[in-house]
Amino acid sequence: MTRAILSAVLAIAFVAGVSAQAKPNFAGKWKQTGSFNSWTITVEGNKMTVTMTVAGNSDAKVYLLDGTPSTTTAEGPNGIVENVATSTWEGDVLVTTTKTGAGATIIEKRWLEPDGTMRVQNTFNFPGKPSPPPGPGQVFTKVG
Repeated sequence: MTRAILSAVLAIAFVAGVSAQAKPNFAGKWKQTGSFNSWTITVEGNKMTVTMTVAGNSDAKVYLLDGTPSTTTAEGPNGIVENVATSTWEGDVLVTTTKTGAGATIIEKRWLEPDGTMRVQNTFNFPGKPSPPPGPGQVFTKVG
């Protein structure tokens, strides 16, 4: 009986330890391979902000890392559209699913490679159209 209880306690402790492992920290300044654009990522608690700078102009996107949906608005060809993004973790991959006001779904997967590069893979799904297979993704190198 004692052995069974001890085994159960060890199994629970192991599962808790695995689920409590630190998630990748994407913070830093990144450059996409073959691009002049830069991305600056800051992480504060469960909030990650990705600021993309193109030709001196910046645009920021906020990711809530605890699964809380975040809503943004964007100017579209037919006026303002509302986009709702939800980020969840699949192991050490951050998966953000964005439902656009135009009816499309964008799935972004972000992870760190063993060599320290960051990979971001986007899949775009449009209503009434077959989903394309995901590509290899964009590769980013940390700078500075």
